[in-house]
Amino acid sequence: MKNIIKYMIVVLSTLSFSAAQAGELSITGSAKASYSIVSSDGTSGAANVGKGLGVTNEFSLGASGENDFGTWTYKQDIDGATVQDDGQLTLKTSYGTFGVFISEGGLDTDNTASQSVLSRPSDTSYNEGMFDSFDLSGANTMQYHMPADLLPYGIVGKIAYAPSSGSAESVNDYKAAGAANAGSFTASTAAFNTTAAPFAQTSAMGRTAVHYQLTAAPIDGLGLGADYVEYKKLVGATAQDPESGSIYATYAFGPTSVGYSRSYASFAMAQGGIPSTDLTESVENTKYSIAFNVNDDLSISYENEESNPDNQTAATENYTLEATGIQAAYTVGGMTLALAMNEYSNSQYTQNLDVKNTVFSVAMDF
Repeated sequence: MKNIIKYMIVVLSTLSFSAAQAGELSITGSAKASYSIVSSDGTSGAANVGKGLGVTNEFSLGASGENDFGTWTYKQDIDGATVQDDGQLTLKTSYGTFGVFISEGGLDTDNTASQSVLSRPSDTSYNEGMFDSFDLSGANTMQYHMPADLLPYGIVGKIAYAPSSGSAESVNDYKAAGAANAGSFTASTAAFNTTAAPFAQTSAMGRTAVHYQLTAAPIDGLGLGADYVEYKKLVGATAQDPESGSIYATYAFGPTSVGYSRSYASFAMAQGGIPSTDLTESVENTKYSIAFNVNDDLSISYENEESNPDNQTAATENYTLEATGIQAAYTVGGMTLALAMNEYSNSQYTQNLDVKNTVFSVAMDF
């Protein structure tokens, strides 16, 4: 591990000298308008809110060129508030791709299998509070990606190393200084069923973190993959270290495609044995989906997501959060019209907090 990281640092240090050649500039992105309706018919609380109308726009500025080492690329995202974020600088060589990713480049695969034509049911205008897994997409990482043709069956491995789990002081400036990092974590609480932080923890834990990913395409139409992330040098997590991982499979045949995934996450904990507060220690998710292309323009899909939390003892009753979605998308030219009808049971892991969410959207790609 240490040798790989050292090699990454050496190669990446050449980027500032070799990437300063003139290259091609590109602008890509999309603009999407949506109209959403949320209502609840459960017996626990009410989720009736005003109808939502909004426009999302985000585009990316990109550049690429050649140098003595290989092909370099640069990308910077600019969101609707004209905020520059999610930057990356990569160098593709015959030995693989090396890169620096700023709040970008997550390697989690827990949602890779989704076949929903608009968005996953757990990724819409209603925040149902489902916890998937930890990921380093919000951190700043150095990464290495194996060449696509190095191993048989389309096997590709990737590794991301975060020298600091936090991302402060490290964006949009090559002179960025590292932020102070005590290696601590946000303690879990029993009251995990809140919209803002279902399990009270984020990926900004410990002093460093490493994320691994492995994908394969052994036969036509079949995709397989897995990922695992671990955090290093946590202070105070004497009972359990945080970690998460997932596996997925997709298969496309004719106009139909299917996907399946399982993920597991355990939370950092300081209380072991018989705790004074019965905390949620892990969550396990299962997701499956199917999509069908009716013709070249119209696609429909169905997806089911289940999330099961588990406490330290059996004294606390846990409730399975379930999200399902039936969706359709129609594309004409560069415009996509879509409709999603999503339903949630035990939202925010709260018994009988059942919600319906309908979303109409129109998107323009450029």
